[in-house]
Amino acid sequence: MTQKPECPNCQRLQAEMEALRAKLAALEAELRRGRRQAAPFSRDEPKPDSKPPGRRPGQGQFRYREAPPEGGIQETEVVPLGGCPECGGPLQGRAWQKQVQVDLPVVKPVARRFVTESGWCPHCGKRVHSRHPMQVSTASGAAGVSVGPRAKALAAELKHRLGIPYRKVAELFQLAFGLEVTASGLCQANARLAEKARPVYAELVEVIRGACAVYADETGWRIGVLSAWLWVFTSQRVTVYSIDKRRSHEVVVEILGQEFPGVLTSDCFLAYDHRVLAQWLKQKCFAHLLRELGKLAREKCGGAVRFPRELTGLLREALALRVEREKLEAPVFATRVRELEERLDGLIAEGRRFTDPDNARLYKRLRKQRPHLLRFLYHEEVEATNNRAERALRPAVIVRKTGGCNKTMRGARTHAILASLLQTLKQQGKLALDYLAVLLTAPAEPPKLLTAPVCDTS
Repeated sequence: MTQKPECPNCQRLQAEMEALRAKLAALEAELRRGRRQAAPFSRDEPKPDSKPPGRRPGQGQFRYREAPPEGGIQETEVVPLGGCPECGGPLQGRAWQKQVQVDLPVVKPVARRFVTESGWCPHCGKRVHSRHPMQVSTASGAAGVSVGPRAKALAAELKHRLGIPYRKVAELFQLAFGLEVTASGLCQANARLAEKARPVYAELVEVIRGACAVYADETGWRIGVLSAWLWVFTSQRVTVYSIDKRRSHEVVVEILGQEFPGVLTSDCFLAYDHRVLAQWLKQKCFAHLLRELGKLAREKCGGAVRFPRELTGLLREALALRVEREKLEAPVFATRVRELEERLDGLIAEGRRFTDPDNARLYKRLRKQRPHLLRFLYHEEVEATNNRAERALRPAVIVRKTGGCNKTMRGARTHAILASLLQTLKQQGKLALDYLAVLLTAPAEPPKLLTAPVCDTS
């Protein structure tokens, strides 16, 4: 054990050194967190009074697994007890108990033969074929054995929404269903499915152009050895992915059109602030701003901490006011919004000077984004953050980590189209297997997925 120095100056210097060491350790921990490619499993130091896992008392609804109805029980096994299983002696006070166990059935592939007929039509000058509604194609001969539509639909969802690589999908089919498929065969089947789904993808793009609020984000991608970007544009009803080598406003315009009537919610990336989009209604993500303000509040000291703290308080008041909107009368709500606008104008008033460079940089950005900070208080359908877009990016990030992006541009288009369909089907509450199976067996025009919403953003 080291003894404390008796000299007052030495004691002061030692206390300052310990404070500097603690600050250095905190900065190194923050730097490590910033370099992580994935979220950490835990914080640097565990809490001494951490809460136990599970649902808190009084929070949420606790329910037991419900037994299926009497007509839904396919098998009943009666297990009598002849005697004591320990000593073999007779039993007294016998009683019967019931337990219901729900399990997966043993699934075996169904081999279905289609016997079709073909003939020559002298009027049309073509050879025509009969076709069963469950047939994926009319190929025969060497290509006369194929995988059915439901298996292909399941493979597409496992790969393009859940992020399971093709080889593991093929292994799963073999283990769970006894169906032998190859990774290359699944890849080619998904590419053909995406070609059939092109009109549906165009329909989704057209629908999202009429949405009241769209949330956009992008993340890094690769096509072969070249860098690319995966973009997401999502609303309450529709999600559209696009993989492009550009990270510029042209992608935004190609998806949402030249004159987007809704509100675009995004971060402060420059592509969303291009002069071509100057007339668009926008909302900048509060989550990004609050995260940066919290970082400044932790790192700064003295007068430099006042600006981020005041801004944080104002932004949180705006979020709380949005929650209280339904309880307030319209004039009261409008008055409180006007007060927040005036306070925000005062905090980032033109001509303010900041000695701290980080505060000055943030002030300049807020001055630039001033019209897009409190838009969500004027449009009920608009959220204050683009968390909806970030959640839509998570499946793509899983695919990127497990599958390594795409090797070709065709593969990138396949993933963008199928991921858009699958995510939209999930938002619509529809079963992807049913829809994709119908899409695969459609002889000509694909089935409609949804209709365009009417949006009034005035």
